[in-house]
Amino acid sequence: MGVNLPADIASGRIAEAFLNRAININKSNCMVTDDKEQPVESHRLFELGEYVRMKTNDLTQGSIGKGFVLFAIPLFLGSLFQQLYNTVDMLFVGNVLGKNAAAAVGASSILVTCLINLFTGVAVGAGIVISQLFGAKKEKDMKESVWIAVLAGAVGGLILTVIGVTCSQAVLVRLHTPANIIPDAVLYVRIYFLAAIPMVLYNMCSGILRAQGDSRTPFHALAAGGVLNVITDAVFLILLDWGVAGVAVATLFSQSMTAVFLLIHMLHHRILTRQRLRWDLLGKIICVGVPVGIQSMILTLSNVVVQYHINGFGENVIAAFAVYFKAENLLCLPIIAFGQAMVTFTGQNYGAGKYERIRRGILVCNGIAAAVLVVLSWSALAAGNWILSAFCPDQQVVAEGMRIISVTFPVYFVYSLFEVTGGVVRGIGKSVPSMVIVIVNLCVIRILMLEISDRVFHSVQAVAAVYPLTWLMATLSFVGYYLYVRKQMLQ
Repeated sequence: MGVNLPADIASGRIAEAFLNRAININKSNCMVTDDKEQPVESHRLFELGEYVRMKTNDLTQGSIGKGFVLFAIPLFLGSLFQQLYNTVDMLFVGNVLGKNAAAAVGASSILVTCLINLFTGVAVGAGIVISQLFGAKKEKDMKESVWIAVLAGAVGGLILTVIGVTCSQAVLVRLHTPANIIPDAVLYVRIYFLAAIPMVLYNMCSGILRAQGDSRTPFHALAAGGVLNVITDAVFLILLDWGVAGVAVATLFSQSMTAVFLLIHMLHHRILTRQRLRWDLLGKIICVGVPVGIQSMILTLSNVVVQYHINGFGENVIAAFAVYFKAENLLCLPIIAFGQAMVTFTGQNYGAGKYERIRRGILVCNGIAAAVLVVLSWSALAAGNWILSAFCPDQQVVAEGMRIISVTFPVYFVYSLFEVTGGVVRGIGKSVPSMVIVIVNLCVIRILMLEISDRVFHSVQAVAAVYPLTWLMATLSFVGYYLYVRKQMLQ
């Protein structure tokens, strides 16, 4: 593991002796009363030397821009890797098993996504709580929160497994899944949900590590799991001919290995140790995390309504939007990384009471994110014909796709502003207001605007314009709410 110390200090036995002495000094100055630590100055070392030896970033000090970018890069690479091996997954299914198997996997995607999003939202809540405790240097509370979060992840994963295995067939039938693909869809979902415990634990452990400034270890686990997933896909589908079950088993195996890797890492570095169960910390994690999960669930369901309006324009436009969303997914990756980085940055600085640094961070990080997205989105617009043709060579589909990206890509930086400002609100623990802002703007208002644009304009460009308009409205809502909260923080 890397060490975030200057080279002249980190080398040789003198460095080791110095580090050990610093840790001992810190121990003697960390007085505990009523099971709560007294605040420790931000420049001092944590009580346990293992934290010093971790690949962590203390985002409460140093250059805001540099720290933000360095923290965001592994998040971006992890998202990219996730996107790539998900694509490979579908390539295996479509090319090896055929369209019926692909349809079976696709038919279950809404059910899987909704339930997984709810429980991984709790992981986000745990990360926010722990990042605040990390910034406040409340190590004992933080270690208790880590223990509780992992236990909550295991229990949540078990609940998710039971729901997925017992209810999958009934739900798929109610979703009007074609009868000929029901057996494969049910088989896939049931095996997939056996991976719920490791899947939730991976997300929980990743959130904990990122909250402490370590974005590299989760990336390494994800990269290893992605490679393993592709290998097991090939083995189970091609060599063993397990069909749809093979895809699900490959996911189960790779997710289990990533979760085990992170758990071993956390146990080895004493990040995860057995602690007492504190219901107040569990309640805080749930209160912060569940709204995030509900937000993701509702957004997923609202996409069904959006698809309804898109379907009214015919096959070429349906295909064009499908291609557009594939291209957009690639542009989303750095945006999501910036948003996740902002959550940790804000959480640590909020815990440390550095409210002015949060304000400066909003300006700096939004500037960086917007600049990156302007370059990427305008480059993608210039290469639009080539990008769209790579997904679908049909020229009518490409022409419709160009109409869509000509509206959204020039102002795509607005989406980055939405994610970064939203990350600020979530980072200070205000997940319920964040949920309300997102649902109102990206669900309710978006659906109303689609209804109006469909009746008044009935054009592809009008539908496309709804997206940046609702991003902007949500961004302004986040800014307004942050200014309101900031007044309260400074009182």
